[in-house]
Amino acid sequence: MDQEAAAPATPPGTVHEGVPYASPDRLAAELAAPLGRALEAGESVIAVLDPENRAALSAALGSAAVDVEWLDMVEVHRVPAFTVAMRWARLTRRAARPEQRTTVVAQHTELPGVDRGHWARLDAGLTVALADLPITMLCACHETGDLDLLRATHPTLRMGGSSLPAGPLRDPVELVAEFPPPPPADLGPPLAALSFTLDTLAAVRRLVAETGPRTGLDPEHTADLVLAVNEIATNSVEHGPGAGELRIWGGPSTVAEVFDVGSMDVPFPGMVPPPPSGERGRGLWLASELTDVLQVWSDETGTTVRLFVDSGE
Repeated sequence: MDQEAAAPATPPGTVHEGVPYASPDRLAAELAAPLGRALEAGESVIAVLDPENRAALSAALGSAAVDVEWLDMVEVHRVPAFTVAMRWARLTRRAARPEQRTTVVAQHTELPGVDRGHWARLDAGLTVALADLPITMLCACHETGDLDLLRATHPTLRMGGSSLPAGPLRDPVELVAEFPPPPPADLGPPLAALSFTLDTLAAVRRLVAETGPRTGLDPEHTADLVLAVNEIATNSVEHGPGAGELRIWGGPSTVAEVFDVGSMDVPFPGMVPPPPSGERGRGLWLASELTDVLQVWSDETGTTVRLFVDSGE
Protein backbone atom coordinates (compact mmCIF):
# COMPACT_ATOMS: atom_id res chain seq x y z
CA MET A 1 0.00 0.00 0.00
CA ASP A 2 1.49 3.37 -0.98
CA GLN A 3 1.86 6.33 1.41
CA GLU A 4 -1.08 8.26 -0.10
CA ALA A 5 -3.42 5.29 0.22
CA ALA A 6 -2.32 4.79 3.84
CA ALA A 7 -3.18 8.35 4.80
CA PRO A 8 -5.70 8.36 7.67
CA ALA A 9 -9.22 9.56 6.95
CA THR A 10 -10.17 12.96 8.31
CA PRO A 11 -12.17 12.51 11.52
CA PRO A 12 -15.76 13.80 11.50
CA GLY A 13 -16.57 17.16 13.00
CA THR A 14 -14.07 19.92 13.67
CA VAL A 15 -10.31 19.57 13.27
CA HIS A 16 -8.43 22.51 14.80
CA GLU A 17 -4.74 21.87 14.32
CA GLY A 18 -1.59 23.94 14.75
CA VAL A 19 1.13 23.71 12.12
CA PRO A 20 4.57 24.91 13.29
CA TYR A 21 7.05 25.41 10.47
CA ALA A 22 10.63 26.52 9.86
CA SER A 23 10.38 27.88 6.31
CA PRO A 24 7.82 28.37 3.53
CA ASP A 25 9.07 25.23 1.78
CA ARG A 26 8.66 23.18 4.96
CA LEU A 27 5.14 24.51 5.50
CA ALA A 28 4.23 23.71 1.90
CA ALA A 29 5.58 20.17 2.28
CA GLU A 30 3.48 19.70 5.42
CA LEU A 31 0.28 21.00 3.85
CA ALA A 32 0.47 19.72 0.28
CA ALA A 33 -0.83 16.22 1.03
CA PRO A 34 -3.89 17.09 3.19
CA LEU A 35 -4.87 19.99 0.94
CA GLY A 36 -4.36 17.86 -2.16
CA ARG A 37 -6.68 15.19 -0.75
CA ALA A 38 -9.30 17.80 0.12
CA LEU A 39 -9.18 19.30 -3.37
CA GLU A 40 -9.35 15.88 -5.00
CA ALA A 41 -12.47 15.16 -2.94
CA GLY A 42 -14.09 18.34 -4.25
CA GLU A 43 -13.98 20.09 -0.89
CA SER A 44 -13.64 23.83 -0.39
CA VAL A 45 -10.06 24.88 0.41
CA ILE A 46 -9.16 28.40 1.55
CA ALA A 47 -5.69 29.75 2.33
CA VAL A 48 -4.83 32.93 4.24
CA LEU A 49 -1.06 33.21 3.90
CA ASP A 50 1.63 35.80 3.36
CA PRO A 51 3.14 36.04 -0.17
CA GLU A 52 6.12 33.79 0.56
CA ASN A 53 4.06 30.98 2.04
CA ARG A 54 1.43 31.34 -0.65
CA ALA A 55 4.03 31.01 -3.41
CA ALA A 56 5.60 27.93 -1.82
CA LEU A 57 2.26 26.20 -1.22
CA SER A 58 1.01 27.05 -4.70
CA ALA A 59 4.13 25.51 -6.22
CA ALA A 60 3.76 22.38 -4.09
CA LEU A 61 0.11 21.94 -5.13
CA GLY A 62 0.88 22.45 -8.80
CA SER A 63 -2.12 22.72 -11.09
CA ALA A 64 -4.48 22.02 -8.18
CA ALA A 65 -3.59 25.43 -6.70
CA VAL A 66 -6.06 27.08 -9.06
CA ASP A 67 -8.89 25.53 -7.04
CA VAL A 68 -7.72 27.11 -3.78
CA GLU A 69 -9.39 30.35 -2.68
CA TRP A 70 -6.50 32.61 -1.72
CA LEU A 71 -7.42 35.43 0.68
CA ASP A 72 -5.47 38.50 1.78
CA MET A 73 -4.31 38.30 5.39
CA VAL A 74 -4.72 41.99 6.17
CA GLU A 75 -8.27 42.03 4.79
CA VAL A 76 -9.29 38.91 6.74
CA HIS A 77 -7.92 40.24 10.03
CA ARG A 78 -9.08 43.85 9.75
CA VAL A 79 -12.10 42.83 11.84
CA PRO A 80 -12.08 41.58 15.46
CA ALA A 81 -10.94 38.05 16.19
CA PHE A 82 -14.41 36.82 17.17
CA THR A 83 -15.76 38.07 13.85
CA VAL A 84 -13.08 36.15 11.95
CA ALA A 85 -14.05 32.99 13.85
CA MET A 86 -17.74 33.52 13.12
CA ARG A 87 -17.07 34.06 9.42
CA TRP A 88 -15.35 30.68 9.16
CA ALA A 89 -18.28 29.10 11.00
CA ARG A 90 -20.86 30.76 8.72
CA LEU A 91 -18.92 29.71 5.64
CA THR A 92 -19.17 26.11 6.79
CA ARG A 93 -22.80 26.25 7.94
CA ARG A 94 -23.91 27.84 4.67
CA ALA A 95 -22.13 25.42 2.34
CA ALA A 96 -24.18 24.20 -0.61
CA ARG A 97 -23.94 20.68 0.78
CA PRO A 98 -24.22 20.53 4.60
CA GLU A 99 -21.95 17.49 4.76
CA GLN A 100 -19.24 19.16 2.67
CA ARG A 101 -15.99 19.67 4.58
CA THR A 102 -14.18 23.00 4.39
CA THR A 103 -10.41 23.23 4.89
CA VAL A 104 -8.85 26.54 5.91
CA VAL A 105 -5.13 27.26 6.19
CA ALA A 106 -4.65 30.41 8.25
CA GLN A 107 -1.29 31.87 9.19
CA HIS A 108 -0.62 33.44 12.59
CA THR A 109 1.91 36.22 12.19
CA GLU A 110 2.58 39.87 12.90
CA LEU A 111 0.22 42.23 11.11
CA PRO A 112 -0.32 45.99 11.38
CA GLY A 113 -2.60 46.74 14.32
CA VAL A 114 -2.87 43.07 15.35
CA ASP A 115 -1.42 42.07 18.72
CA ARG A 116 -0.88 38.72 20.44
CA GLY A 117 -4.29 38.95 22.04
CA HIS A 118 -5.94 38.81 18.61
CA TRP A 119 -4.57 35.32 17.96
CA ALA A 120 -5.47 34.14 21.47
CA ARG A 121 -9.05 35.40 21.09
CA LEU A 122 -9.25 33.97 17.57
CA ASP A 123 -8.27 30.46 18.59
CA ALA A 124 -10.52 30.58 21.65
CA GLY A 125 -13.34 31.81 19.44
CA LEU A 126 -12.70 29.09 16.86
CA THR A 127 -12.97 26.45 19.57
CA VAL A 128 -16.44 27.75 20.42
CA ALA A 129 -17.78 28.81 17.00
CA LEU A 130 -16.63 25.77 15.03
CA ALA A 131 -17.75 23.12 17.51
CA ASP A 132 -18.96 20.01 15.65
CA LEU A 133 -18.90 21.69 12.22
CA PRO A 134 -17.28 19.82 9.28
CA ILE A 135 -14.24 22.08 9.01
CA THR A 136 -10.50 21.53 9.16
CA MET A 137 -8.73 24.61 10.48
CA LEU A 138 -4.94 24.45 10.03
CA CYS A 139 -3.24 27.34 11.86
CA ALA A 140 0.32 27.87 10.64
CA CYS A 141 2.87 29.50 12.96
CA HIS A 142 6.58 30.03 12.27
CA GLU A 143 8.88 28.41 14.82
CA THR A 144 10.09 31.88 15.84
CA GLY A 145 6.50 32.84 16.68
CA ASP A 146 4.36 32.15 19.73
CA LEU A 147 4.50 28.35 19.77
CA ASP A 148 3.50 28.22 23.44
CA LEU A 149 0.19 29.88 22.53
CA LEU A 150 -0.19 27.56 19.52
CA ARG A 151 0.17 24.50 21.76
CA ALA A 152 -2.23 25.91 24.34
CA THR A 153 -5.03 26.55 21.83
CA HIS A 154 -4.88 23.53 19.49
CA PRO A 155 -5.63 19.92 20.44
CA THR A 156 -3.05 18.63 17.95
CA LEU A 157 -0.03 19.80 15.98
CA ARG A 158 0.69 18.66 12.43
CA MET A 159 4.36 17.69 12.24
CA GLY A 160 6.11 15.35 9.83
CA GLY A 161 2.83 14.40 8.19
CA SER A 162 1.23 13.27 11.46
CA SER A 163 -1.17 14.78 13.98
CA LEU A 164 0.45 14.78 17.40
CA PRO A 165 -1.04 15.76 20.77
CA ALA A 166 -0.19 19.38 21.50
CA GLY A 167 -0.23 19.37 25.27
CA PRO A 168 -2.61 20.79 27.87
CA LEU A 169 -5.26 23.04 26.31
CA ARG A 170 -6.19 26.38 27.83
CA ASP A 171 -9.86 26.85 28.66
CA PRO A 172 -11.30 29.29 26.08
CA VAL A 173 -13.09 31.34 28.75
CA GLU A 174 -9.90 31.71 30.79
CA LEU A 175 -7.96 32.62 27.66
CA VAL A 176 -10.38 35.43 26.77
CA ALA A 177 -10.24 36.68 30.37
CA GLU A 178 -6.45 36.93 30.00
CA PHE A 179 -6.67 38.56 26.56
CA PRO A 180 -9.92 40.58 26.64
CA PRO A 181 -11.06 42.53 23.58
CA PRO A 182 -9.84 46.14 23.58
CA PRO A 183 -12.30 48.80 24.80
CA PRO A 184 -14.54 50.48 22.23
CA ALA A 185 -12.99 53.29 20.20
CA ASP A 186 -14.42 56.79 20.43
CA LEU A 187 -16.46 57.35 17.29
CA GLY A 188 -17.17 61.03 17.93
CA PRO A 189 -20.60 62.67 17.90
CA PRO A 190 -23.32 60.32 16.62
CA LEU A 191 -25.48 61.04 13.62
CA ALA A 192 -28.57 60.13 15.65
CA ALA A 193 -29.30 59.21 19.27
CA LEU A 194 -32.29 58.13 21.35
CA SER A 195 -32.94 57.07 24.93
CA PHE A 196 -35.45 54.23 25.07
CA THR A 197 -37.59 52.07 27.32
CA LEU A 198 -40.00 49.22 26.64
CA ASP A 199 -42.66 51.71 25.59
CA THR A 200 -40.42 53.34 22.96
CA LEU A 201 -38.96 50.31 21.16
CA ALA A 202 -41.03 51.26 18.12
CA ALA A 203 -39.20 54.60 18.07
CA VAL A 204 -35.89 52.72 18.14
CA ARG A 205 -36.85 50.74 15.06
CA ARG A 206 -38.12 53.86 13.33
CA LEU A 207 -34.91 55.81 14.01
CA VAL A 208 -32.74 53.02 12.58
CA ALA A 209 -35.00 52.71 9.53
CA GLU A 210 -34.80 56.46 8.90
CA THR A 211 -31.06 56.78 9.54
CA GLY A 212 -29.84 53.74 7.59
CA PRO A 213 -30.41 55.27 4.13
CA ARG A 214 -28.72 58.48 5.27
CA THR A 215 -25.54 56.49 5.99
CA GLY A 216 -25.61 54.79 2.59
CA LEU A 217 -27.33 51.52 3.45
CA ASP A 218 -29.64 49.98 0.88
CA PRO A 219 -33.12 48.80 1.94
CA GLU A 220 -32.02 45.21 2.59
CA HIS A 221 -29.09 46.18 4.83
CA THR A 222 -31.22 48.79 6.59
CA ALA A 223 -33.87 46.17 7.34
CA ASP A 224 -31.20 43.82 8.73
CA LEU A 225 -29.89 46.56 11.01
CA VAL A 226 -33.40 47.41 12.20
CA LEU A 227 -33.95 43.79 13.23
CA ALA A 228 -30.53 43.49 14.86
CA VAL A 229 -30.88 46.69 16.90
CA ASN A 230 -34.39 45.70 17.94
CA GLU A 231 -33.05 42.41 19.33
CA ILE A 232 -30.35 44.14 21.37
CA ALA A 233 -32.61 46.95 22.61
CA THR A 234 -35.27 44.40 23.57
CA ASN A 235 -32.65 42.54 25.60
CA SER A 236 -31.89 45.78 27.45
CA VAL A 237 -35.48 46.34 28.48
CA GLU A 238 -36.57 42.73 29.05
CA HIS A 239 -33.45 41.12 30.51
CA GLY A 240 -31.42 44.19 31.50
CA PRO A 241 -32.06 47.40 33.45
CA GLY A 242 -35.21 48.29 31.50
CA ALA A 243 -33.81 51.24 29.58
CA GLY A 244 -30.93 52.11 27.29
CA GLU A 245 -29.35 54.51 24.84
CA LEU A 246 -29.14 54.07 21.07
CA ARG A 247 -26.54 55.91 19.01
CA ILE A 248 -25.87 55.65 15.26
CA TRP A 249 -22.86 56.71 13.18
CA GLY A 250 -22.17 56.74 9.46
CA GLY A 251 -18.83 56.15 7.73
CA PRO A 252 -17.19 53.21 5.97
CA SER A 253 -19.63 51.09 7.97
CA THR A 254 -22.90 52.11 9.56
CA VAL A 255 -22.52 51.62 13.31
CA ALA A 256 -25.40 51.26 15.75
CA GLU A 257 -24.61 51.13 19.46
CA VAL A 258 -26.88 50.13 22.32
CA PHE A 259 -25.71 50.98 25.85
CA ASP A 260 -27.34 50.21 29.17
CA VAL A 261 -26.17 50.27 32.77
CA GLY A 262 -26.56 46.51 33.23
CA SER A 263 -23.78 43.93 33.20
CA MET A 264 -23.28 41.04 30.78
CA ASP A 265 -21.08 38.07 31.55
CA VAL A 266 -21.01 36.42 28.12
CA PRO A 267 -17.44 35.57 27.04
CA PHE A 268 -18.43 34.65 23.46
CA PRO A 269 -21.37 36.93 22.59
CA GLY A 270 -23.47 35.83 19.63
CA MET A 271 -21.17 32.92 18.79
CA VAL A 272 -23.23 30.01 20.09
CA PRO A 273 -26.62 29.20 18.50
CA PRO A 274 -29.42 29.31 21.08
CA PRO A 275 -31.11 26.02 21.92
CA PRO A 276 -34.24 25.37 19.82
CA SER A 277 -36.43 25.34 22.93
CA GLY A 278 -34.98 28.45 24.55
CA GLU A 279 -34.97 32.21 24.09
CA ARG A 280 -31.87 33.17 26.06
CA GLY A 281 -28.99 34.01 23.74
CA ARG A 282 -31.33 34.40 20.78
CA GLY A 283 -30.97 38.20 20.54
CA LEU A 284 -27.18 38.29 20.38
CA TRP A 285 -27.12 35.35 17.95
CA LEU A 286 -29.59 36.97 15.56
CA ALA A 287 -27.85 40.35 15.79
CA SER A 288 -24.55 38.68 14.94
CA GLU A 289 -26.07 36.85 11.98
CA LEU A 290 -27.70 40.04 10.62
CA THR A 291 -24.64 42.31 10.81
CA ASP A 292 -21.03 42.29 9.65
CA VAL A 293 -19.43 42.81 13.07
CA LEU A 294 -20.84 42.50 16.58
CA GLN A 295 -18.80 43.72 19.54
CA VAL A 296 -19.71 43.62 23.23
CA TRP A 297 -18.00 45.24 26.19
CA SER A 298 -19.10 45.21 29.81
CA ASP A 299 -17.47 47.15 32.67
CA GLU A 300 -18.42 48.97 35.85
CA THR A 301 -20.37 51.61 33.88
CA GLY A 302 -22.57 49.15 31.97
CA THR A 303 -22.69 47.16 28.74
CA THR A 304 -22.04 48.40 25.21
CA VAL A 305 -23.10 46.46 22.11
CA ARG A 306 -21.92 47.75 18.73
CA LEU A 307 -23.25 46.53 15.42
CA PHE A 308 -21.43 47.27 12.16
CA VAL A 309 -23.09 46.92 8.76
CA ASP A 310 -21.18 47.51 5.51
CA SER A 311 -23.01 49.13 2.63
CA GLY A 312 -22.37 46.14 0.40
CA GLU A 313 -20.99 48.30 -2.40
